[in-house]
Amino acid sequence: MRGLALILCLALPACVAGEAVMQETTRSLARSAVNSAAAQHLPGVNVTPFTDCVINNAQTGELIQLAQYASAGTNGAAQAWPVVRTIASRPEATQCLVRSLSTTQMLSVGGLAL
Repeated sequence: MRGLALILCLALPACVAGEAVMQETTRSLARSAVNSAAAQHLPGVNVTPFTDCVINNAQTGELIQLAQYASAGTNGAAQAWPVVRTIASRPEATQCLVRSLSTTQMLSVGGLAL
């Protein structure tokens, strides 16, 4: 019984660490997809703050979906863009964009009717 408890105590932290790695990998891949989509659809806009706002306001399912598009190249950017627009149009994401982007960049982004 003690042996089983010891194994569980050792295995549980490994599972938690594995989950954290998986979440970080998913976020990293999703970030790549958002960067590609934003660079393609928002020329002249610094995509880093835009991407940060989108990633920080995405739901888990959206992050997974975006991560899947990351490996699809140019086609992935086109597939990711509707998801990116949906996330960017949320009030919290819009507030983040207002705080993060310059006036000129906001005009560029706003011109696309996010």
